[in-house]
Amino acid sequence: MKYEFRFESILDLRQRERDEMGGLVGEANLAIAKIDQQIQELEQERQRLRNDDAQSRLGDVAVDRLLARGRFDLQLQADIHGLVQTRSKLEEELERRQQKLRDAETEVKKFQRMKELDRSQFQQEMNRREQMEIDEMNNRRFAIASRKLRDTNLD
Repeated sequence: MKYEFRFESILDLRQRERDEMGGLVGEANLAIAKIDQQIQELEQERQRLRNDDAQSRLGDVAVDRLLARGRFDLQLQADIHGLVQTRSKLEEELERRQQKLRDAETEVKKFQRMKELDRSQFQQEMNRREQMEIDEMNNRRFAIASRKLRDTNLD
């Protein structure tokens, strides 16, 4: 008799859901890393702009150029602020996805425990049946041997 777990299809479904949730968590982590990289690049651009401003202040000052750089710096700050807000939303989404992943993992573990218990019970039942068959064979052998012994003693 072959072992079959009656909830195998549900276990497979839960494992696929868990794997999908893991992929979604990975995607959220990648998105956050991308945002972090963009923020870092904008911060580096702002630093270059400040360094250029410090060097350009030596000698003649071009007011229009300073104003343009100031506006550009404000735009960079606004871009950074927008990215920080986006990152915050992504972190919330990541937490939500991680919770779903934890829930899916709990479901998978629950069904895996059920499968282990079911397999153990199945194995115990198979062992019990096998022992019963062995006992039955031994009883038959004993009965046959007893009959032969009795028949030889009667002759």
